[in-house]
Amino acid sequence: MNDKVNKKLLKLSGICAIILVIALVVVGVFELLVNHYKNKLEYLDAGKRWSADGERYAVINMYAEEGSAVSSDQALSWANSMDSSLLKSSVTPNEGARSWTYTYAADVTVSVTGPKSTATAEAVAAGGDFFVFHPMKIVYGSCFLNDDSNPMGIVIDRNLAWKLFGAENIVGMTVKINGEEFVVTGITEPETDKGIYGYTYGTRPRMYMNYAGYIKTVGEDNSVTVFETALPNAVKGFAKNIFDGVVKVNEEKTEVIEVTERFSLKNRFNNMKTLKYSWIRADKIEYPYWENEAKVYDYYCAIFMIFEVAMAALFVVSLLIALVSVRFSGYSVIYDLKKLFDKAEKSYKKKHPKKVKKTVNDKSL
Repeated sequence: MNDKVNKKLLKLSGICAIILVIALVVVGVFELLVNHYKNKLEYLDAGKRWSADGERYAVINMYAEEGSAVSSDQALSWANSMDSSLLKSSVTPNEGARSWTYTYAADVTVSVTGPKSTATAEAVAAGGDFFVFHPMKIVYGSCFLNDDSNPMGIVIDRNLAWKLFGAENIVGMTVKINGEEFVVTGITEPETDKGIYGYTYGTRPRMYMNYAGYIKTVGEDNSVTVFETALPNAVKGFAKNIFDGVVKVNEEKTEVIEVTERFSLKNRFNNMKTLKYSWIRADKIEYPYWENEAKVYDYYCAIFMIFEVAMAALFVVSLLIALVSVRFSGYSVIYDLKKLFDKAEKSYKKKHPKKVKKTVNDKSL
């Protein structure tokens, strides 16, 4: 090293370099955590499961207050209008297929009677392709088909199976809800012991039923508070424009979320800015358990973003200090490389004097 080099400034640049590496590692760890949370929310990938050719999809959901619930006819009207809008935009499905998918649902409480007992269960009454958005871990049987002409199939979790039958493998057996008979098509794993999902899922037994079957039990059709779509989105913003043009709702009593974008840098930064208001509930929307889980992750990621922004600022400041310190320290990489090269050359000449002498003689000729 050049004797004229200011070693204190050079040492400062070295410390800044270490800080740069630490900042990058911290940001990397937080990004891995964000990706981990993203992978835990399976309904974000409904478009990938639906797409047959790898086309880009956007998953857009609408959640409404109970007092602003709509009917299944309204949900189906939205679906038909989206079909028309997509066709007008030249989005045409392959023959015998559909270019997009949707589901609508109501989060309700029902009393279920089995051969052993009667139990109160949290139920998701759903129409459309619910299990495309929310694939269940089925331990026995299968999900019920999306067929409103035969809506009396249900999927229940293990907790409810034990309460009603005292057993798990009871596929094909029947239960009664408000006097109507339903056939158990599948048993699902509730996974109630797994972190945030377990907390939002709750300890009360759960079941899933066709919305048309739910109507038969209550005689009313005005309970839909969830409408979820997976729309083609080859150009960013295309799917959201289609959705907003069709689903006309009271913005004060509903929330529309493009969930495939919820972990983007932009959304996380916006959540960070409003973090202090995150626990204030200005609406009366009772979100389904999967959206409550996502909102907890939104909160965590907003906190991570605070640290990421701080690390980014630290990175920039450290980089500037390091560059300025090296510039004014008098240190030169070229000088040290030349010195290293000279040292290596001397060492080579010392170890191989005959080869060096031969090379010199050859050059003289």
